[in-house]
Amino acid sequence: MNESAVKEDMPSLRTRRRSGAVDAAKTVAIFGTLLIHASANGGFGGEVGSFGWTASLFWGSVLRCAVPVFFLCSGALLLPPEKNVTVRSVWTKYIPRILIALLFWAAMYEAYDLALTWHRTGVLESAALRQAVKNFLLFQHKSHLYYLHIILLVYAVLPLTRLLTARADGRLLRYGLLLWAVLGIVLPTVRMFPPLSLIQGIPAQYPINLTWAAVGYGVLGYVLRERGAERRPRFYVLLYLAGFALTFLGTLEMSISQDKLYTAFLQGTSPGVCLEAAGVYGFCVSVFADRKPYRLTETVSRASFCIYLVHLFFLENLTEHGFSAAVLPSVWVVPALTMTVFALSFAVWLVLRQIPVVNHYLI
Repeated sequence: MNESAVKEDMPSLRTRRRSGAVDAAKTVAIFGTLLIHASANGGFGGEVGSFGWTASLFWGSVLRCAVPVFFLCSGALLLPPEKNVTVRSVWTKYIPRILIALLFWAAMYEAYDLALTWHRTGVLESAALRQAVKNFLLFQHKSHLYYLHIILLVYAVLPLTRLLTARADGRLLRYGLLLWAVLGIVLPTVRMFPPLSLIQGIPAQYPINLTWAAVGYGVLGYVLRERGAERRPRFYVLLYLAGFALTFLGTLEMSISQDKLYTAFLQGTSPGVCLEAAGVYGFCVSVFADRKPYRLTETVSRASFCIYLVHLFFLENLTEHGFSAAVLPSVWVVPALTMTVFALSFAVWLVLRQIPVVNHYLI
């Protein structure tokens, strides 16, 4: 997602030009990220199951796969054997760039919160300053920065993941993905229900958490890049629709039964979200693999990392001024807020990309 960190990974290794499939997938993913956050900002404050609440859930489920799609794109770009990625380049190029961006924007969000506190109260207490420093040092950063926390790990194990994809034959790759799907996608969700919820001891530790499951998403992205075009777009549309139905309807039914938002089916490693992600990325591969990149998706793809990093500044400010699902009808305000935040964040990218050091390390 970081244009600077992966600018050399953007050309297709087969055509030595940008990947139209990756550009299209990243365009979908960044709009999905904004939809998720716009729907969550006040959208679930009403009665569970009400029209407004359900509309927020609908928008929040449409592209719930946004972050997994980014992981799929990373795998498609970085795992092909022809790509020159070494342990040295991982630790001297990829990880430092992500870490610098993470620390900078984490500090910016802490400073922004402190400025808001001072603006509202007229004072800035030392306790607030100490808490901001503590949050920064202990990696208790703004919630959406978790993506950068995870991608640091993904990059750290990249040389090992590349060895797997370079040496494994099709059968071994399929076995690895099956194991990942069972332990990282299915088991973390179904173990919340009886009888698996009753299991104790070591077997209860078998599930792979989201952080490590992101590595599996990368391998899936590589496999779809290599073989995804063999299937028709309709197959991936059906995958997406099945994933959306499981995510939306499963969450709706469980939330109504418990009278609160049930989040298990909304997690990045839930089966529905995984199906959505495979459907979205697979569709992009099957449609765009042999086409020249579109200028629009290429531009949005380049801007996606910056948009991801800065969009909460605008989203929270607009929410504070009443432009949110907490005040206005979710059915239209969520997409309207998404487009507004996108436009403002994109404008920031247009400015920051002109600054040499900033465009290399921070966006």
